[in-house]
Amino acid sequence: MEFLWHEFLHLYLFLRQDHITEEEIDSFEQTAKMLIKKEECSIQLILLYMHIFAHHIPQFLRILKSKNLQFNHFSTSSFEKKNHMHVWVFFGVITMRSGNKANSVVHDILTYENWQLYFLMNDIPKSIVQKTIVPKE
Repeated sequence: MEFLWHEFLHLYLFLRQDHITEEEIDSFEQTAKMLIKKEECSIQLILLYMHIFAHHIPQFLRILKSKNLQFNHFSTSSFEKKNHMHVWVFFGVITMRSGNKANSVVHDILTYENWQLYFLMNDIPKSIVQKTIVPKE
């Protein structure tokens, strides 16, 4: 298993290069597929990331290369942050409060996002600030 992760690390580091040739993309694809098809790699050990490396990343690399773009120009950190926030808010808080809810978690997420958009578009403050009003004499 350690060998498998070590090899996928090499593939990941390859993606961070500035210039990738068509031959290197072909080699990347062959290596990724070979790692998944190894007899010692059972189906339970193949994670979604490994599947994406073997079957989708080479296609993305070819498309980006045809448009003179590079894979390392893109980041998914904003998506990962949003996913983390949703997991924390909806699975860490809502489901712990009560396991018997009328609405699904997806409904709660969409409702929450709609309210956030409403507040943002209507310039409504996110918190209440206490102000002391002193009348003029």
